[in-house]
This record gives sequence, structure tokens and C-alpha cells, in this order.
Amino acid sequence: MFLNSFSFLDPFMLFVSLKFDYFLFLIIAVLYYYRGREQTILFLVLLVSAWSLALALKPIFEVPRPEDVRFVTCTTGYSMPSGHSLMSFALATFLHSRAGKFKLLVWIFAITVSLSRIFIGVHYPSDVIVGALIGCIVGFFWLYVEKALVKYGLYGNSLESRQEGKEEVFDQTLQRP
Repeated sequence: MFLNSFSFLDPFMLFVSLKFDYFLFLIIAVLYYYRGREQTILFLVLLVSAWSLALALKPIFEVPRPEDVRFVTCTTGYSMPSGHSLMSFALATFLHSRAGKFKLLVWIFAITVSLSRIFIGVHYPSDVIVGALIGCIVGFFWLYVEKALVKYGLYGNSLESRQEGKEEVFDQTLQRP
């Protein structure tokens, strides 16, 4: 109730909470442009799996939305875990190693998105905390999957170096007398 009582922050928190999807699209575009199709696909799989997990867990926990707070926006369904928190922390965990000098900004964004859900009255703090913890697990899981794919040459630099090696071998066989 304390976080929900700062009405002067409503416009900012609504913007952060409701425009979260647009930020994700921006990250997807940047990843595609700078990192290529493989990383973009892996990122999309991360987001879809995080969102799907949040939707699958809500009916298991069956925690109703807060009722005794000031609603800044309306939403339906169960409250636990916060899908926005789950996705933003999965995103932060996954992007941390790629963010370079923007690492802190990635985490600030995840925390701000998560807190905005409490500020606008649609989640309890426990929903956000559980969503953040599960999100970190999802992010680490996909980092592990990425590492395994690279190790077995199915993704990233290993695949490119394997293809380059084939081209070199191919070129050498053509040049033999």
C-alpha cells in the first residue's frame, strides 16, 4: 500500500509498465541488427518461454489481484507470479553478459518494470519477488542452453568456424593439380 500511495509517479509508472512491450521490440531489433538472426531467435525463445511459464504458473498459485489498493489501471486474472517481473528479470539475466557498459541499466530497467506493477496496484510485492526469482532462473537456463549449443557447434561462433573450415578444405581440394 505504501508504494501504491505515490500518485505523482502514476504517469511514469504507467508508461514503464504498459510500454514494456515496445522496449522488448526495440531490443529485438537491436539484437537482430548487431548480433544476427541466431541471437534474435534465442532471445525470442527466451521471451516466449518466460511469458508462457508465467501464464502456466498463475492458475497453479491462484493468488487474486490486490483489492485494497488504489488502482491506476485495471487488469484481470491471477496475480502470482508477475509476468512483467518474470520477463524483465529473465531478460536482464540473459542480456547481462551482452550489455557491456549498460549492464547496470539492464538491471535498473528490470527493477523499475517490476516495481511499477506494485505502484499501479496490480501486484503484491510477493508476486514481483517470485516473478523476479523465476525470471532469473529462466535467464540462467537459456544462458546454459546457449552455452551448450555453442559447445556442440550448433550456434554462434562454433558454427561459423566449422563452416569456414569446410570452405577452406573445399577450396584446397579444388586447387590440387
